[in-house]
Amino acid sequence: MRVDRQTNSLPTATMEVHFKLFGTDGVSLQSQELTKALRERGWRVHSGASDLPADATGLRLDELSYQSRDAVALRQSIFESGPANGRPNQETGGNDLIARVVDRARRIREQVERYVDANDIRLLHVRNVMSLPYNLPATLAFYELARDRSDLAFIMQHHDFFWEGPNAKNFNTRHRDVAELIDRITCPDLPNATHVVINPIAAEALVARKGISPVVIPDGFDFDREVIGMDEEVFRGKLEILAGEESPVTTGDLVVAMPARVAINKAIELAIQFTAGLQKKRTLLEGAFDGVGGRGRQFTSSSKIVLLLPQGEDLDENRDYFERLQAYARHLGVSLAYGGHVVVPDRRYSPGDTEHYPFYSTYQTVDLVCYPPEHEGFGNQAIEAVWARRPLAVLEYPVFKRFVRDHIPHYISLGEPAELGRLEAFGGLHVLREDILDRALNATVSVLKDHDLERQWVEENAAELRRFCGIDQVSQRYISLYSAALERLSSQHLAND
Repeated sequence: MRVDRQTNSLPTATMEVHFKLFGTDGVSLQSQELTKALRERGWRVHSGASDLPADATGLRLDELSYQSRDAVALRQSIFESGPANGRPNQETGGNDLIARVVDRARRIREQVERYVDANDIRLLHVRNVMSLPYNLPATLAFYELARDRSDLAFIMQHHDFFWEGPNAKNFNTRHRDVAELIDRITCPDLPNATHVVINPIAAEALVARKGISPVVIPDGFDFDREVIGMDEEVFRGKLEILAGEESPVTTGDLVVAMPARVAINKAIELAIQFTAGLQKKRTLLEGAFDGVGGRGRQFTSSSKIVLLLPQGEDLDENRDYFERLQAYARHLGVSLAYGGHVVVPDRRYSPGDTEHYPFYSTYQTVDLVCYPPEHEGFGNQAIEAVWARRPLAVLEYPVFKRFVRDHIPHYISLGEPAELGRLEAFGGLHVLREDILDRALNATVSVLKDHDLERQWVEENAAELRRFCGIDQVSQRYISLYSAALERLSSQHLAND
């Protein structure tokens, strides 16, 4: 039943919704950025997710998780036996699955709707739930809520689409009726829904698949954020050594960070290959005048070159890939360090905690960033590297090439995904072409040794990128979008009256 409610004024209460909102994955961090900016501008923002801390304003709803035992079991029943060729199977028999989805969706909707009404929320900003059916009951719950509640506005933001990228194969199903349900409720064309994507390639994909023209807004970043200072020596000493020399990472070591979570689309093996190549050129860095990198690190013959993976987000779901990366690092003799056991999201860090470190602060302890994903919706770690004033080596994934690179004037190119090869060993990991790698390594050595050049790079990058995706500009675009959506609701109600 469609419900209409009288709206007398333009409310400023909104709700951010995602499977989880307080991790170090890109969607969580973006929600945290926008929430902070909106609250500073007078908006009342509630959160709706499975991982709300006790002190957060919002609705903690365990049923929104896609990582719980129940959610994983249901997802495996829906997708795991799907056809490998990616074509929908014609089998029926998914009635029991759909009944389970409907029942769980009802429970989610009831709790969300009760909270929304109790807190006078009139706009829900739903992230990825409507484009990634990791938790199909959640997708159905918000579809039905948007369909039935014409007095509520919905911003449906799609950071990723289930039919794109290397994860697309995970969403095949042998049940035709389930496939039809997914097609009907994902990215729905509803009068009270505004669709937002974070790059123009995604916009074109949504037009082609659904006939919907979304608004394109880049991810936003607070270039003036304050971070907690860290004792570099202590932090480095706490890192877990996964491969290479077993001695702790020290302040004399050169640290290359690949700061994204461990996931197959991040192509972390390329960062391992890059670090192995830099190790071969280490004599060019040893004893450099005034040290190497922006911190003037004294790099000697006893120093190590270390690749750091600081994040542990979603590691259990990518365990096989993680183990292959470790084996590859051992094969190439790369020192691989891991910080997932001590690094936490900034929102979850408690001042005075000596056992953990906030994620954004870890950038202080690294010398450069290597970010080589083959597929990304935007690429927050490239933005974070620029904010942290660190040199950036990056594989020019399609969105970077099309939408981001013109706003980062100085970077070290690792080529493009189309130029990658495959290893026969280690489960077919990607590999960089040798000529491209060698050019990248030479550029890296140059910028690490030339402090004036590095200073020019990082300062010009930060100034240019701020103009493109600084949180002030991005939050103002969302405020305009929110206001327009709420104005439309008010006009529709007045017309109905």
